[in-house]
Amino acid sequence: MRTLLLRLLAIRPDPMLLRLVAALSLLAALTAWHAWGMARFEPEPRSEVLYPLRDGPDGPAPVRLYPGPGRVELGPGSAMLENAAGTGIVALRVTVPSGRPLAGLRVSARLAAEDLKPAPDLSSGGHLRLVGRDAEGRLLFDRELHLARLAGTRAPYPFRRDVTLPTGSVGATLEVELVRASGRLVVSDLALLPLRERPFFRLARAGLILGWILVGGWTVLRLLGNLGSPLLAGTLGVAATVAIVLLVLPRSPEQRLAGELARLLGLESFDLERLGDIAHVLVFAGLALLATAAVRALSPWTVLLALALAAPVAEYVQLLTDGRSAEPADAVRNLAGVAIGGGVGLLLRRLPMARTRSGSGRAAFDRGRTA
Repeated sequence: MRTLLLRLLAIRPDPMLLRLVAALSLLAALTAWHAWGMARFEPEPRSEVLYPLRDGPDGPAPVRLYPGPGRVELGPGSAMLENAAGTGIVALRVTVPSGRPLAGLRVSARLAAEDLKPAPDLSSGGHLRLVGRDAEGRLLFDRELHLARLAGTRAPYPFRRDVTLPTGSVGATLEVELVRASGRLVVSDLALLPLRERPFFRLARAGLILGWILVGGWTVLRLLGNLGSPLLAGTLGVAATVAIVLLVLPRSPEQRLAGELARLLGLESFDLERLGDIAHVLVFAGLALLATAAVRALSPWTVLLALALAAPVAEYVQLLTDGRSAEPADAVRNLAGVAIGGGVGLLLRRLPMARTRSGSGRAAFDRGRTA
């Protein structure tokens, strides 16, 4: 055990790997500060706080009632949704119009629930969610737009949240719903304030994206510089460039690109989300295979460790792109691709060595027989 520990302590880390780890650590810290520690929004200039429940159905933010199997009542500054049957959907919808792109919305209210009994699934119960709308009136959904779910009995409590709307939103609809749940939901003091991104936030995001691209490009160039074959260098460079572009592409263009690729490949009938999951594995498996098998001037473990660091970082960087988020499951798929491609690459590296040893042994045997 002591001998093994001394051997590990005697290992001299690769300088390139140390510089890469230092750069990634700095960018990761700055990205975390940008995502969670930096104020993103500020009120839109000349925008006013909207009070839909106080202004009534025909105010600046129109209110529409959808009683369904229950009932919806508007009071002075409050709304009550009730459903005795526990089936169907009882809803109240507030439309927030805007004549220009809307980056976000500040939603504040007091929420209360009385004996809410939802169905066993999480999609039932009392819900507060936002839906974005583009210039053509199409709905823009996102998981981040689900604001709250209520069940059981809750005393009135204050709710406030700055919500990021999907890219391209020029308006939004706030939905208050009872979904397959019996009981009562009360919303009062509802206030809505249109928001825009702070200019410094946008500047910091652009700088961080550029930083990630430069670090990724520097790493790729260092790896390519150790290749003896221009064809392999070009192939690996193109694959890495595609991966970096897909990494920083906002969600809307990414979805359009994925749809076009599926159409060109005749895969329109396949689920795009499932294809995206497979693509995570294939992209990193291809990069790991090419890099591990082709880069001979560096230790294959150095190459694999660099790719293993890049796999979760690739998800982390998506905190900077519009409409995308860091998914732990996608990071695991990236790592699985690195493991698969790296394993195949290590096998390919051993083949020339095995053939060389076999050839040397056969030559020695032939010389012995001649003698």
